[in-house]
Amino acid sequence: MAKVGNPKLNEIAKKRRERTEYLIREAVRQLENTFEIKSIKAVATKTKEIDEAGKGISEASFRNKELTHIQSLMIELRIGKYESIAVSSSLQERSMADELLSIKKEMKKKEIEIKKIKERNKKLKDKVKELTSSNEELRTAIYEMEFKRKMKISFTPKNNNI
Repeated sequence: MAKVGNPKLNEIAKKRRERTEYLIREAVRQLENTFEIKSIKAVATKTKEIDEAGKGISEASFRNKELTHIQSLMIELRIGKYESIAVSSSLQERSMADELLSIKKEMKKKEIEIKKIKERNKKLKDKVKELTSSNEELRTAIYEMEFKRKMKISFTPKNNNI
């Protein structure tokens, strides 16, 4: 006689599997809409953003070969190492897919460079504000010193012989 198992546990597992598939499909759809690379890390991060509970799907789940439903989704949706696999066998379409993948990678690199430049610009703006503030303080101090010097010169007593 075969083991049947707890039917409630089977229902719970089915619901979790459906939730997982929904989150992964939705994450991939959003990544494709923004032309981002569908790496495991990007999909895992996007699932955490989508998930109402904030849990999402971990990167380890994508790498776990025993979770066949996730592995089959990775192949179907071309996630991670499967992203470069072309749907058709046409050499032209495969080369276009490879070119698209390289363009996406290059775009990701450029986005990182832009982010670094923006951070550097922000630091420079903060430094300019700081220097401008100290420059104003120095100008005020110089003006006060000159004013005091002029006041001493104009009030020096003179001999008024009549």
